Amino acid sequence: MSSNEEQTFTRLVNEQRAQNNPASTNTVSEAEWHTKLSGKKIVDGQAHSVDTFSKQDLPEKHRVIPPGTLVTMDHHPDRLNVHVDEQGNATHVTFG
Repeated sequence: MSSNEEQTFTRLVNEQRAQNNPASTNTVSEAEWHTKLSGKKIVDGQAHSVDTFSKQDLPEKHRVIPPGTLVTMDHHPDRLNVHVDEQGNATHVTFG
């Protein structure tokens, strides 16, 4: 699956989740964050291009998760999890 196909698939899954669970406030936010971050490189400092996104602009409760990283299983519904590829580009987001 190409990167564009994967991004389209993830967007469609997020939209379907939002339709199936309208009571969930995070599902809509998940789709919005996915749209904002998808394919962009997450950087520590200021974002200086349309291809980057600054960690400073993420919600206070967030974590950036590179491939193969072990994460705790504690669930925080308001914590944004930004999953990135080997280059640091956002691939998808979840809350929890």
